[in-house]
Amino acid sequence: MDHNCRLECKIIYKERGRGKLKIQQLNHDPIEHYAYLNAIPGGEVIQAQLPIYHGTLDGLPEGIDALIVTSDLQGIEPVMEKESDAASDTWATDKLLGEMLPAYIRLLMEVEWPELDPQKTGVLLCGDMYALRGKRGASGNPVPVWLAFRAAFGWVAGVHGNHDITDDADAHRLHHSEGIHCMDGPAAIISAGHPPDGLAPHAAKARQLRIAGLGGIIGRPDKPNRLPAEPYLQSVLKLLKQQPDCLLLHQSPGIAELGLRGEPLIRQALEAGPETLVFSGHTHWDMPLVQLSNGTQVVNADSKLFIFTR
Repeated sequence: MDHNCRLECKIIYKERGRGKLKIQQLNHDPIEHYAYLNAIPGGEVIQAQLPIYHGTLDGLPEGIDALIVTSDLQGIEPVMEKESDAASDTWATDKLLGEMLPAYIRLLMEVEWPELDPQKTGVLLCGDMYALRGKRGASGNPVPVWLAFRAAFGWVAGVHGNHDITDDADAHRLHHSEGIHCMDGPAAIISAGHPPDGLAPHAAKARQLRIAGLGGIIGRPDKPNRLPAEPYLQSVLKLLKQQPDCLLLHQSPGIAELGLRGEPLIRQALEAGPETLVFSGHTHWDMPLVQLSNGTQVVNADSKLFIFTR
């Protein structure tokens, strides 16, 4: 490679880096909690609290006011229902935590940040959106959660977790619903977000977020949403080379020296690539944000919700 080529590559990298997403601040204490029911080992159902955090991001495109990030919403909320307004008989039915949460988050944002436009707010889901009363780690259909977030906000992008199971009809609905970007392939990268008003159509894509996603976990390929280690890690590296604005993973890297559970091989892959903002879940971290040796920021969203503004 001659000098001119090396110089050109460096200039291109700098241009790409100008709008790179980076967390500037993440409040240690939650701004709010949301109550729900959670199953513990043995099937007992207990009251739990979902912490809601606020942080600030550099590099958000002009057409995006805020990003909501969450993962592992494996809880339920009993709701009283009746056949009609005139009916007197009511009964309790279980709704998924993620079905009920979006309306609350929208209301919270309208109170705390009235200047933000819900239609210019994107949602990033890192998987495991299903739950069942009395069974910890139940697998099932997460589509109602995706649709609820889409109804409350401008667009939704995400990956599936190892407990998210969809049939052909559900998968078709996710892939053909406006404003929903489900990255359920081996490795995917999409552009999402509304371009600012008045932006020329040919420039719209440049102002959108480039979001990479890889769902599932490392494991036996005969089980749902699992890949052997080698193809999984190859997919991670392939996505990182495309320099997305952020990478969504279901499985978190392991950070042994901090006592944060996860997969050490994923950490190695992330540190071998360019600096990136990563959102993940699957295993719970008490410390939600970690910076790796190459500057990559990893946000663990397991059983948490983050609201990121400018």
